[in-house]
Amino acid sequence: MKTDIKMPRIGTNDDYVTLAQWMVKHGEHIKKGQVIAVLETTKETSDLEAAEEGFIELLAGQGEDIAVGGKLAIIHDSMDAFNQKMSKEEKNGDTRVYSDKALKLIQEHHIDISLLPAGKVIREKDVRKLISLPYSIAETNVNKVLIYGGGGFCKVVLDILGQRCEYKIEGILDRRYPKLESVNGIPVIGSSDQETLQLFYQKGYRKIINAVGFDGKRHGRKAPGEMIKQTGYECINVIHNKAIMEPGVTIGEGNLIAAGAIIGSDVKIGNNCIINAGVVISHDCIISDNCHIASGAVLGGGVIVGENTLIGQGCTVFRDLRIGADVVVHNGVNVVRDIPDSVCVERD
Repeated sequence: MKTDIKMPRIGTNDDYVTLAQWMVKHGEHIKKGQVIAVLETTKETSDLEAAEEGFIELLAGQGEDIAVGGKLAIIHDSMDAFNQKMSKEEKNGDTRVYSDKALKLIQEHHIDISLLPAGKVIREKDVRKLISLPYSIAETNVNKVLIYGGGGFCKVVLDILGQRCEYKIEGILDRRYPKLESVNGIPVIGSSDQETLQLFYQKGYRKIINAVGFDGKRHGRKAPGEMIKQTGYECINVIHNKAIMEPGVTIGEGNLIAAGAIIGSDVKIGNNCIINAGVVISHDCIISDNCHIASGAVLGGGVIVGENTLIGQGCTVFRDLRIGADVVVHNGVNVVRDIPDSVCVERD
């Protein structure tokens, strides 16, 4: 038997209520009438009490705005019922299965099951380690990051993040979802449309990486980059450990700098750019927003590149030149003169 806990109406004019704080833990045994959450509207704060006794399954996160009538949690009448429900649900690709002795200890000591290891059978010894544990660990979204786009640059991003251990990769957003299930073992957890971006933002995610390199056959970072920023995300920089950047380099946000890139003194890089593997950007260059400097390209000193421009693989650009906005320079081109806006430069 189970009892649904739904968001009550607090104010007559408020159709959404903020779940300010859970006062209980996931899987905790609760009593009827116990305060389980603090709710807030723009005008008042209210305590939410449990309607029944049992084991609580939390469905909503702290800080979320929930519609009146929306489901917040489920109270299961027994740990067995709670365990059967949870054992069927995958958490980041993992499931927990509990032995009878482990279940008994969890019930007796009100263990926070989120502290137990995922992806294995939970036995008595696993639970006993936590019985005298004097603290609990609340999981947050602070260092979780989403990746936008599941193509080739996604793999580059995954490799770099795997080296640096700064962020926990929550999953990938890609337009091929649900057909595309994972990339290099990281799950694709949603589509790449604006509605999905807003959904994860509402869940508390704030950091994202734009891993889009091309839209069809053209450079395509600008549109997704703008959509991501409009939603409110922080676009983090992803810089390979083996990229070389002089101390005088200034850099915006949302950039991907791959292995072997060399970036010289007083170079300025805007936002949402890709500086690919083996690129050399000499001193005093300016790379504007949404640009892609492809692998092996070499830019002489003082080159200025306009926004949303692609400089292809193995290109060389002579010093002090001006390359316009929305330009495509094909692979292997030697650029020896200024290029105006919106031009496609092909190899002779």
